[in-house]
Amino acid sequence: MKPDLRLFVAGLALAATGAPSAWAGGAWVPAPGHGYVYVGFSRKTAGASWSTTGDKYDNVQSSTGKISMHDFRYIYFSAEVGLFKNFSLVLNPTWLYGLEGPKDNYEKNVGPSDAWLGFKYQVHKGSTPMAIAFNHRTPYLYDLPGSYSRTLFDSAGRARGVSPEWRGLLKRDYSISYVASRSLFTYRGWASLEGGYTWRDGAPADQIYMTGDGGYPLPFAGALLKIGAHLEHSVGSDSARQPDDRFGSSAIQNFNKASYLKIGGSAILPFGSNKQWSAEIGYNQWVWGRSARRYKEPFISVGRSF
Repeated sequence: MKPDLRLFVAGLALAATGAPSAWAGGAWVPAPGHGYVYVGFSRKTAGASWSTTGDKYDNVQSSTGKISMHDFRYIYFSAEVGLFKNFSLVLNPTWLYGLEGPKDNYEKNVGPSDAWLGFKYQVHKGSTPMAIAFNHRTPYLYDLPGSYSRTLFDSAGRARGVSPEWRGLLKRDYSISYVASRSLFTYRGWASLEGGYTWRDGAPADQIYMTGDGGYPLPFAGALLKIGAHLEHSVGSDSARQPDDRFGSSAIQNFNKASYLKIGGSAILPFGSNKQWSAEIGYNQWVWGRSARRYKEPFISVGRSF
């Protein structure tokens, strides 16, 4: 596998939209002026959760007795480009078509969601490259001034629609991590591991996280099989809820202290005259959690290295 293609397919997302990993492309960093760009679609759905103690339960509305669903359909754009030697810029904005509530009475919210902006600096080359990554999640594209409200009101106090502020986590994240990767199968596959820490302003608690993935070459058309896992664990340092914070807690649920593990797999097919294009189709499943939704997420993406 050519080095630029290896970087590209390793950087194809684990469809972690809504909560993407803080890195792309493993520990490889593209040369100045080179990189990759891709666009994808994912659909996260869940009608059940885990409690603060890890027990499973259905999200039944007390007022209607019906299950309240999350049906979040994301379009996401991701890119990494080398700016200087060993240094790259990473960008990942998202757009949401969001449905929430009972299936026969969904509340709909459509528009920009969270965006991530960061960089990666390679600190070691060779057969096992390593890098330091920094990422910032911002609600800039949908945030409004003042206190949080799920509904917007006019000057007379009449409801005029849903607030864009429920299209994302709101507030901000600052993440730093260390990434190590290795080429496998004569540069036709790879393995990567990342560990890091996220500082969150407002009520959400800080988190530690770990991500790992690997690519295995299939015996046709240069295709690859990719598997991966992502763990986020709250360190429990949440602060008192402020008026502009979105999330609170209940007797069985505290989103601000949420932890979860998701696993996923996908197939990747490079194409084009120089294999500079690549398509990916896959599926993620949230398999463990506390104060977290039990999401499932099919996804598809296509992109190009340059």
